[in-house]
Amino acid sequence: MSAKIRVIPAQAPAFEVPILYTATIGRTHENTVCLGFSPAVSRQHAVIRCHNGYDYQLMDLGSRNGTYVNDQRVVMPVTLTHGARIRIVDNDLVFEQEAEPGSGGDGATVTISGTVTPTAQQPLRPVAMLVCDIRGFTSQSESLPAGTMAHLLGEWFREAGNVVQGHRGIIDKFIGDAILAYWQEEPAPPHECERAVLAARGLLELAARKRWPGSNQAFTVGIAVHYGRVAFGNVGLMAMRDATIVGNAVNTTFRLETLMKDMNQRLLLSAAAHAALDRTTRGFFTDLGEKTLRGKNEMVRVFGYQP
Repeated sequence: MSAKIRVIPAQAPAFEVPILYTATIGRTHENTVCLGFSPAVSRQHAVIRCHNGYDYQLMDLGSRNGTYVNDQRVVMPVTLTHGARIRIVDNDLVFEQEAEPGSGGDGATVTISGTVTPTAQQPLRPVAMLVCDIRGFTSQSESLPAGTMAHLLGEWFREAGNVVQGHRGIIDKFIGDAILAYWQEEPAPPHECERAVLAARGLLELAARKRWPGSNQAFTVGIAVHYGRVAFGNVGLMAMRDATIVGNAVNTTFRLETLMKDMNQRLLLSAAAHAALDRTTRGFFTDLGEKTLRGKNEMVRVFGYQP
């Protein structure tokens, strides 16, 4: 499977750009798709990411003039389909994607309706996982103009992504107003859970500096961190293809995020993540006891953040 963007500018020759794992769109030459001939385009306007080896998402990065897919303004991440028409200022971009023949064999993964399923031969690897979502997003989206919400959400995703990547994390995907990120095991310290918690604290600090437009209401987020073993769902023949994380530990992280909301916590850790922290960092968390995660039978001990 391969994908590309066909760019049809208003006042310049058309050209094509292949899309691998991540492609940025903007006015400067650092972008994968450079629209430098169009001064109304933002320096960092939008990004396209492949999050499971097949599905490509487009997200506006808080641009001044917005990003449109099939004449609809992009507010939240949009999954692109073959032939989708993207409009950025006075430039048309067409997303084109070719189907890749299925493959099998030892260690392979299988794509079914855009999802990635690990096979029994895949090794499980330990990672720290973080889910961060915006509190009160639904109610705010009902009252704010689409353009205002698109700008705020795009700006948040861009800045939050910088925080995660600044702590050597990997953004796995954006889901609505939520971010799923992970940290792989590295031989040198700090431990991946330490880095995930540092990123979580950075995200809380970033959110604390924001307010919802048109009011003094605080912009708040909630974060769950878990440590467990996952499979990496590599799909495709190209080495730079995305490797999304899949498995029961990923589901547990999302269940922790739901519990975090129910318990009105800003940052919630599983016992597995807490145990992997050093003594100093563990001191910022309080034991909240064992809880039942929605949709699961086993109890999980959780720890709340107390700065």
